[in-house]
Amino acid sequence: MASPDPSLAGAAAVALTGLAEAYRPRPVTPLVPWRFPHRLVKPYVLTARGRSWDDDMVELARSAATRQLEFDDAMGAVGLGVVVLHLGDDATSLVVQSWARDFQSRLSIFRGLDVDDLRPAPIGAAPSVWELEVLSYERASYVAHILTGGLDVEAWLDDALDTRPAPKLDGIPSGT
Repeated sequence: MASPDPSLAGAAAVALTGLAEAYRPRPVTPLVPWRFPHRLVKPYVLTARGRSWDDDMVELARSAATRQLEFDDAMGAVGLGVVVLHLGDDATSLVVQSWARDFQSRLSIFRGLDVDDLRPAPIGAAPSVWELEVLSYERASYVAHILTGGLDVEAWLDDALDTRPAPKLDGIPSGT
């Protein structure tokens, strides 16, 4: 591993080294889009190693996200959104992003020990590196299919990030 820049000596270098050594990608699972009157949402689930999700968790997340999306609608959202349920190592996060007027988005983050314990995150909290992977992908998808792609909402809905490992097929050598 390369050493950090000398200007990042001491505690900063130790912190960066620890982060780099501990980082592992997390699988991103796209879910079936949520269709509401006047709103379409692309939901995702992110999971840390050893965490799993079920339909009840997704329903709790959907309920919490819906309340935020309704508020976003009243604040100028244009009807398209993204929701990320992130089951982390020590907490659960819910990121709700709504595309809004003037090329802006509204972003709300909720955190708790579990899905049934979600509360608004403290002011200043931002998405994690894993959540930002989804939001970055979704920004590109929004630009490609909505802003420059002729308002192709169905193509936008179909364009989902999926980083789950490919299933292994028994008896079939890889690469065939």
